[in-house]
Amino acid sequence: MWKSLFLVCAAAAVSLNAAPVLHVAADRADALYRKGEPISFQISLTDEGRPLASQKVNWEFFGDDAVRGRGTLVTDASGKAVLVRKLDRPGFMRCRAEAVIDGKKISGSGGAGVEPQNITPARPTPADFDAFWNQQKAELDALPVEAELREVPPNRPGLAGRVKVYDFSVACPGGRPVRGYLALPVGAKPKSLPGQIFFHGAGVGGSNMPLGAALSGRIAVDINAHGIENGQPKEFYQNLLKGELRNYRYDGCTSREQSYFRGMFRRLYRALQFLKSRPEWDGRILIATGTSQGGGQALVAAGLDPDVTCCVAHVPALCDHGGITIGRESGWPRFHWRKEGRTPEAIAASDYVDAVNFAKRIKNAECFLSTGFVDLSCTPSSVYAAFNSIPSPRKRIVNNVASDHTVPRACYQASNKFETEHIRKMRNAEVSK
Repeated sequence: MWKSLFLVCAAAAVSLNAAPVLHVAADRADALYRKGEPISFQISLTDEGRPLASQKVNWEFFGDDAVRGRGTLVTDASGKAVLVRKLDRPGFMRCRAEAVIDGKKISGSGGAGVEPQNITPARPTPADFDAFWNQQKAELDALPVEAELREVPPNRPGLAGRVKVYDFSVACPGGRPVRGYLALPVGAKPKSLPGQIFFHGAGVGGSNMPLGAALSGRIAVDINAHGIENGQPKEFYQNLLKGELRNYRYDGCTSREQSYFRGMFRRLYRALQFLKSRPEWDGRILIATGTSQGGGQALVAAGLDPDVTCCVAHVPALCDHGGITIGRESGWPRFHWRKEGRTPEAIAASDYVDAVNFAKRIKNAECFLSTGFVDLSCTPSSVYAAFNSIPSPRKRIVNNVASDHTVPRACYQASNKFETEHIRKMRNAEVSK
């Protein structure tokens, strides 16, 4: 009896909390099409599974090839409506729909890709791209890696005897130092551990302790994007975000020398130098991992440093800045959103901090990328421009058709497995020599 009563109450709670749902999706599960092929977006409006007929739905299209449009339609007796569009060149489009039910707005979005494997970067690589970045690397290579380390307790209980953690700082000429956390298993022997470096998404915050990687038997480094102090109160980072780092993504965007991302990329290269200087690193396996801005940095790391053997870049930012110049959506930070970022000087300068151009230099590393078909921050066309540019034959991309600028848990699990398998293969290759 109690079980039955519980089920009745649970069902009542679900009913009380249920809300109308507006679902938008392409008519194919993989949402992939050929050029010029009709793309049918299916819109479905339901309330607790019941179709909502004769309801107004406002729709809007975003996309490449300057695909735009908006309008209103009405759902049929089954609570559905259909919109058909097409693209005449490789790219992506996104359909967003919105309805008002009982005074409340609900919305949904769906995306589709057209021959994404044929998307190419919007702009060519500058002729002196390698010379410019080789000079940046030479300046850093010329200086010894002198780190300041302070051992700190792990911020998860029960790990004090299993993992060592250090808050570290390494000077980086011409800007802020590299700051982050180093974590490794207690008692690690020299040349025994694969290395992994983690990069951060957009925003302002301290580093994270890479405890999971250390527990899995890796020497791990996590750096924050700005070379700022770790472990500070929340207000410290909020003040930076409101102050000097408020619009950091646009800082210096008209000059390759002054671009904020030049300093960020120099720090990530310096962080790689630091990790490789540690005696515990095995000297062979080096994984670069990040999401969004961190995903873009992972691509940059693999392009700058041939010692990176594996690159995992989820929904990477910093790709195909020039997309807007050919009617295609550019990825974050979208320099063109600012007036000064739309000038010829700014567009030319952005080529030197475009992850696409670093991706072109990833010759041997294994690569795992992911993209969301309804991502408006790091657009799927910009991600594919980078993925298709990677010359390494050992690469994989995961299409999360229903995702915006988020990464499904299953996708993270797949990339974790990819990293583990990479380590296994690298170690087996060494044994078989």
